[in-house]
Amino acid sequence: MRPGTHADAAGDPVERTVQIAGNSTFVVSLPKAWAVEQGLESGSSMYLYPQDDRLVVATETVSTPDPAVTIDASVASEAVTIRRVERAYLIGCDRITVTGLETAPAVRRTVERTASRLVGVTIQDDGADRLTIANVLDVSEVSLPQTVAQIRRLVLEMHVDACTAVVTGDELLARRVIDRDDDVDRLFAFVSRGVHRGFTDVHELDRLETTRAEAFREYRIARALERVADHAEGIARVAIDRSEPPADVLADRFDAVGADARAVLELALAGDVDRTFEAAADLSDPLEDLERRCSEGTDSDAAVAVAARRLRRTVAAGREIADVRIESTLADDDAPRDRPSAGND
Repeated sequence: MRPGTHADAAGDPVERTVQIAGNSTFVVSLPKAWAVEQGLESGSSMYLYPQDDRLVVATETVSTPDPAVTIDASVASEAVTIRRVERAYLIGCDRITVTGLETAPAVRRTVERTASRLVGVTIQDDGADRLTIANVLDVSEVSLPQTVAQIRRLVLEMHVDACTAVVTGDELLARRVIDRDDDVDRLFAFVSRGVHRGFTDVHELDRLETTRAEAFREYRIARALERVADHAEGIARVAIDRSEPPADVLADRFDAVGADARAVLELALAGDVDRTFEAAADLSDPLEDLERRCSEGTDSDAAVAVAARRLRRTVAAGREIADVRIESTLADDDAPRDRPSAGND
């Protein structure tokens, strides 16, 4: 399309030439018919917001929203009520009011417990029939990469301890792993909330000092790590369910394969994608051999096969993170480069 023209088809971009008026003002003209279709008229104000490699133009100021929602606990089961509270938090609501609690003290207690597991909120008791969960966190004080790094540290520690609990039969250690899964869930919910807000509020990602693409990649990495935490919890439960640790040979084998599975994850997180896929491929046969040994052993050893399958899924999560790293590299390669100014060598 030539500069200075506009498209007639709905949804097509309108391309205009930036012109200069006087010595200090740029002017962009809009096709009258198109502008009228958008609700513009002479004297209308327009607001421009820089967003990554583009400008967002709005006919009204884009204010920072204070999204609020009210959930009536009297018209749904306790499980559905809690699910709605969790979803409201994830989509970025700053005030979540739960009503209909005057005859449901058990629901109130469950809502309070749920809120206590969420990052950055406080509970305001508004009366016998309701309570409000309010956001108190200044997002400008939050670092999305640091939050994901915290998830990474917790998940790797959980995985080490879960594997150790299986080979040693340490039930206490296994229970600590299970408890820490709640911490990972809290942090992942916080990441999800921030990313969702970033897609609906033009100001949010600026405060988080990131871009939409980068925020989405951080979300995908956090999501993969959250699944690894779930696998670590599943491995830990095997240690609890078994009456004794596996035989030394099987224990040594499980410990070695578990360490190798974790190494795949660590390589992916470090951005070493070539070695990630090589290490994952090298683990295919050892994982299959471990599962075979478990199934051919005693009934007690067969339970370890459940943990072995969790190791396989940990490797798959490492490959998924490596894919995200590849996409990030491709995006960086495709990003516009600064052109040298005239006169530079």
